Amino acid sequence: MLYLLDTFKSHKMKKRILSAFAIIAFAFNGTAQAPDLMFENWANLPFSTNQDPVGWASLNALNLVGTTLSVYKETVAPNQGLISAEIRTVDVVGAAIPNPYTTGDIDTAGILVMGTINISPPGLAYGKPMSGRPATLSFTCKYSPMPGDSAFVLAYLTRYFAGSRDTIAWGKYETGATTTIFAANSLTMNYDPAFSTVVADTMLVFASSSVYSHPGAKIGSTFYLDAMSWSGYNGINDISKPSSISIFPNPATNNISFTSKVNADAVEVLDITGRRVGVYSMIGNALTIETASFSSGMYIYNILNDKQEVINRGKFEVTK
Repeated sequence: MLYLLDTFKSHKMKKRILSAFAIIAFAFNGTAQAPDLMFENWANLPFSTNQDPVGWASLNALNLVGTTLSVYKETVAPNQGLISAEIRTVDVVGAAIPNPYTTGDIDTAGILVMGTINISPPGLAYGKPMSGRPATLSFTCKYSPMPGDSAFVLAYLTRYFAGSRDTIAWGKYETGATTTIFAANSLTMNYDPAFSTVVADTMLVFASSSVYSHPGAKIGSTFYLDAMSWSGYNGINDISKPSSISIFPNPATNNISFTSKVNADAVEVLDITGRRVGVYSMIGNALTIETASFSSGMYIYNILNDKQEVINRGKFEVTK
């Protein structure tokens, strides 16, 4: 679960299964539920009445081997709705969690991570599906730290391609200040220029009541979190090369045809917010897409080669 510690040192996603998984994986039945960004919906852990927010995982499963619960429902004074997430830093029992900053293992933690812990194969499936290039992750939070501690929210957007998963954007919010009421905060997603033509297919968010880069997380630090939402759009950069694509008609009503002067494999269509509409295979460097079911408006198209690399792009309009 504390795979996130590697992400402080590298923005490339890596596969890693910690020894903690072997202890807690049996207690989980993996699901494909979307994460509740408002923290209103919670679900029982198998073999336990302890709960985690739907679509999120925490150290609560380690309660089976002696770890105090670390994520709770805040229902006395939630920010929005009936429930906020309360994350506490606790003494970790029954798991070895390596600390990348100092020698030895982390023995205190308070973590909530977007994802699912699976039974077979054992391990944490990080992240949940999404499509787009959002500019900002907003949320509300308040913090009651022990002296010297600090909390954070860390977000990654990734895309799977050619046998590996790349991080195309990341953002971080951190605070060590005591706050007694919920306040609106946000983090800005920083997009890697190497992926200026890429739309994310997965979102990954971590929230912690302690930061492990400074000496020692402090038992008792408590971080409250609520009302997460993605907003804005980070535009896809234009490709500076002569056009090798002909499209007709533009604007389109019932269909639009693409013809490529170079070898092309597919056309990816996005709406103006960056949400993927579909990917359509080209045959003989030509393709006709039916647009009768499309909503009126502007669309972005990416021309993909056989390696799924963007070799050209442009825009077209659908009118009714």
